[in-house]
Amino acid sequence: MRAAPRVFDHYAGSRWLAHAVTIVAILLLAGWLLAALQEAEERAEKLMVELTWRNMRLGLRIATGEALMSGRDGGIAGWEGSNPVRWLGAEPGGYRGECGAGELPTGAWCFDSERRELVYHPRNDRHLRIEGEAGREKLLRWRVVAAAQEPERPGPPGLRVESVTSYSWLER
Repeated sequence: MRAAPRVFDHYAGSRWLAHAVTIVAILLLAGWLLAALQEAEERAEKLMVELTWRNMRLGLRIATGEALMSGRDGGIAGWEGSNPVRWLGAEPGGYRGECGAGELPTGAWCFDSERRELVYHPRNDRHLRIEGEAGREKLLRWRVVAAAQEPERPGPPGLRVESVTSYSWLER
């Protein structure tokens, strides 16, 4: 007995088209969700970096206040150029200690003892723009510097943790 020849009628063709449209829609949705997830991950990393920087600045202010209250204000000037991680309660995730001119892996922090700067190599840097460093590795840098002293306010020098790198990240 022979099998009847298979006939593709309108119903079979319309099912195929519906499945193709569904698959394309799912792929488009998955691509959009993946892009949104990557942007959210980059925003979270930017927030982590900014919070770490703020905590270093706050820790430096607290350490300066403690030194002033205990009469050890003579040593504050010697803190210029030191590692700002020392004023954090705990080292940031990915901290590698002191480093030289070698390559730093993404998502890692280190203190460049030659330049006396804290360095961070971002993991997600798609929307990170660094002025004057086109084509080079994107590294963010901070340094402990003496704050501008006002002549009418004598006293121990103030210090601050300032960004060495001029950058914009996820700003439109």
